[in-house]
Amino acid sequence: MVVGYKKEETLTPNQKLIAGVVSGITTRFITQPLDIVKVRTQLQAKDKSATWIGLSWRILKEEGITTFWHGHSLGQLHSIMSVASQFHAYEISTKFVENYASQYTSPQFKKVLLFMCGIFAGCASATLVSPIEVIRVRQMVVKAQYGGVFQGAREVYRRGGILAFYEGLTASLMQMGPQVGITFAVFRFVQPLVMSYVAYWENPEQTDAEKKATKTKQLLVSSSIAGSTAGFVSKTATYPFDLAKRRLQIASHKPDPNVKTPAMTQNLVRCKTLMSCLLDMIRKDGLTGMYTGWSITIFKAQVTSVFIFTTYEMVCYAMRD
Repeated sequence: MVVGYKKEETLTPNQKLIAGVVSGITTRFITQPLDIVKVRTQLQAKDKSATWIGLSWRILKEEGITTFWHGHSLGQLHSIMSVASQFHAYEISTKFVENYASQYTSPQFKKVLLFMCGIFAGCASATLVSPIEVIRVRQMVVKAQYGGVFQGAREVYRRGGILAFYEGLTASLMQMGPQVGITFAVFRFVQPLVMSYVAYWENPEQTDAEKKATKTKQLLVSSSIAGSTAGFVSKTATYPFDLAKRRLQIASHKPDPNVKTPAMTQNLVRCKTLMSCLLDMIRKDGLTGMYTGWSITIFKAQVTSVFIFTTYEMVCYAMRD
């Protein structure tokens, strides 16, 4: 396993940073359409009869297939900065724990510190990408109004000032910190278990070339299973904050009368504060209201986690060879 710092690791932090960038670009390209459906679902009032598949079909019919790629350019920048910063911050913090803190702590408390490393990585990433994420979410809702990067930035600033770029940051920190901590913790726990199970069936009479190919397959399988598990657990645990974040990120958005707004995005659910957002969800739909859009979010989270970790591991493995 190459996620996190290991004393015997041969890759440099810069090489792992490159692996994180490649992982982010690849994952965003694959999951962008799912992200459009996810955001649209989260910003709609809860409809028990609606499904995310039906919503996808409606977007396709009413707005065209290119709608699924609205905000993609910023999405790529977001992925590069988010994934790379997460892995880099996690690398730096786990290196500190392995080299210094572990000398003065018990093995049990070391696990707590490693979990805190994940929280630190998530919070650092969330703060860094907040302005980009706010513009991108609004592009995904009304592309014509928020246009490109600079047009979107001007429109966000015009509607809410500099603080508008950080709408939803509190919810983002409440979500991303624990989410990344849980993701890395679950991945570090599950991947070695799967690797050891798969390795048990390895043929001892294989040649060196065959062993190398087998190891690559084992790494791919274990990373996919661990990534999927990590995505499911972490996203489910922190989902209410993810939903609140989206609704907070459009708090200052106001439709431009000179721009055509898609029918689907004319009556968006939004809120001003994190607490009012959470209470409003419960008041209107009960506790299940805090999980509006959960199914598409979990599906996307698992796909994202699988591709992020698998791509990252495979790029690191290729550079080591």
